[in-house]
Amino acid sequence: MNEHALTIKTSRDGPVCVLTVSGDLDLSQADGFLQLAARAIDGRTERLVLDLAGVTFLDCAGVRALAIATRFVPRGCPVVVRSLSPTARRILELVGLDLEHLAELSPASNPSGQWHAAVSAAAPAATGGDTDA
Repeated sequence: MNEHALTIKTSRDGPVCVLTVSGDLDLSQADGFLQLAARAIDGRTERLVLDLAGVTFLDCAGVRALAIATRFVPRGCPVVVRSLSPTARRILELVGLDLEHLAELSPASNPSGQWHAAVSAAAPAATGGDTDA
């Protein structure tokens, strides 16, 4: 198994949904990540926690996928980053996004879509493809 293969673990503690992401979140894995996130985040979710400590690579498509996943949460649901790997932190700095304040930028708390607009401008649209997420 590839040491950088994307793995996503989901867990739920009542209304809290946790997505623990490890490996490479890139163009080839973004669709699989989004499919899993869409299944895990539902109307019962009152808090989404993204644990990105294990992310070994992140490209613009991965950043865009994270932004899209925040749009799956119900209105008023905070999005929290539990951990952020140095790799992910650096990429987010390069594209000018502060993921540690994602709750302030998520659509639920910022209807103007600042986070979504910034990511859309920074990342090309992902094209389809098979993923092994």
